[in-house]
Amino acid sequence: MSVRRGIVLAGGLGTRLRAASGDLPKPLVEVGGEPLVAHQIRRLVAAGVPDVTVAVGYGADRVVQQLGTGEAWGARLSYSREDEPLGTGGALALAARGTVAPGDTVVVVNGDLLSRHDLAAQVRVFEESGAAVLLHVREVSDARAYGVVSVDGDRVTGFHEKPAEAAPGLVNAGTYVMRGEVLLGLPDTVPLSVEVDVFPRLVTSADVRAHRDDAEFLDVGTPEALEQARRAWA
Repeated sequence: MSVRRGIVLAGGLGTRLRAASGDLPKPLVEVGGEPLVAHQIRRLVAAGVPDVTVAVGYGADRVVQQLGTGEAWGARLSYSREDEPLGTGGALALAARGTVAPGDTVVVVNGDLLSRHDLAAQVRVFEESGAAVLLHVREVSDARAYGVVSVDGDRVTGFHEKPAEAAPGLVNAGTYVMRGEVLLGLPDTVPLSVEVDVFPRLVTSADVRAHRDDAEFLDVGTPEALEQARRAWA
C-alpha cells in the first residue's frame, strides 16, 4: 500500500519580495494572520497528507523555529535543508532521500503559491490513474507569466517557454502529485529545475497527466501579489 507524503518547496531567496518583507524568509511572510507556508501545510493536511517535509534554504533556522513540529496545523513536519541553491528539482531530490519510498504518493506544493483548487481530488485522481505524475493545470487569459502545457486528452505532451505575446493558455499551476520513484530517479546534477529540466524529459519517457481545475491561484512573488494575497486570503 502506498504512503502519502507531502513536500513543500520553501527554500527560495524571495528577492522580489524584499521591498515588502525585508530579510524575513518568504515562507514566514504573514498572509491571513499566519505564515504564508502555513496555508500550504493546512491544504496538505486537509487532503489527507499530514506527513510533510518542508524544503528550506534561506533563513532555514527561523523557518524551523517558527513552524516547529507542525502540530498547530495537524501536520507532522520534517525538514530538508539546502546548504546552497539547488533549484526546485534539486530541492525535491534532496527532500526525497531517506524519506520517500518508490511506491509512495508524493504531493509537491510550492511554498509561495496560494491555490483554491481541490487538492484532495487531485490526489484521488492520481491514485486511481496509475500515472507517474499528475500536474495541476488551469486556463489563464494571459499566459506570459507561466510555462504553457500541451495536452492530448489528459496526457501531457509538452511544455513550452513563456510566450512573448499576450494570449490565453493552459498553464502549469504549480501543484504536482508524483510517484516516489520519479523523485528517487532525479539526476544529482544541480541546480536542477522541475519546470525546465525535469518535466520536459519525463513526458518523453513516463505517463505524465494533467488535472484541470480553474480555481483561483496566486504566485506570491512580488509586493503587489503579497497585497493581493492579504486581501483575498484573509
